[in-house]
Amino acid sequence: MLPEDTAEETLGADQQAAIMGNGLTFNGLTFNGLTFNGLTFNGLTFNGLAMAELSDPLGRQLLSAIVSCALPEGEAIDLNIEGVDYSFEGSVGLAPEWGKDGGECGENCKSWVSACVISRVNYLGQSVRISVRGKDKALASTSEEREEYTEREGAYFGDIFATPQELYACVAPGASQIPRVCGPSIQGCSPIEVLGDCDDVCSKELNDGASDKCRDPSGKMQKGAVTVFLAS
Repeated sequence: MLPEDTAEETLGADQQAAIMGNGLTFNGLTFNGLTFNGLTFNGLTFNGLAMAELSDPLGRQLLSAIVSCALPEGEAIDLNIEGVDYSFEGSVGLAPEWGKDGGECGENCKSWVSACVISRVNYLGQSVRISVRGKDKALASTSEEREEYTEREGAYFGDIFATPQELYACVAPGASQIPRVCGPSIQGCSPIEVLGDCDDVCSKELNDGASDKCRDPSGKMQKGAVTVFLAS
């Protein structure tokens, strides 16, 4: 039998993988788990990986989210951490090249995976279903999904691999809060910085309502931008 926390993580990964085919996913990351303390990634071999980071359940939760966002369904990373075997499963497939032999996570990979992971933050750490959309083909949505998930929340982008991490969001036009991510006020949303209205921050709106290419505080346009829609 797996240890209790291992069983919970495996169940979460299986549940996540089962519903990602049409762009729907569960979220549940909290701010406290959104850090690897400067951990560097070199391909999927994780050269230089400080295994102490993964002895913490929050570290494993973040790695699970990263792998789920990066690799497609059916692929996984298996690690032995302090004598316990863990499987971190792919789901969305935003950076499938990272899982190839010698694969690396380049600028596009970092941008899309970061946006996907940031979009999964939940202020209360609760697991709720969200629709994640963006220009990448891995985020294509069905008509049924768009009919059910009509409440545009905001867009997420940045670089979780940077030191310090760059975590950004913008709110849907006409909205002033994103309670799922920030709680009662965007003023206390640290470490995610809310940059304003998505129509002002991002270049355009795509046909499915997602924001395309959003600008960070330095003025750089981030290609990877994930827009979240909630069920109406």
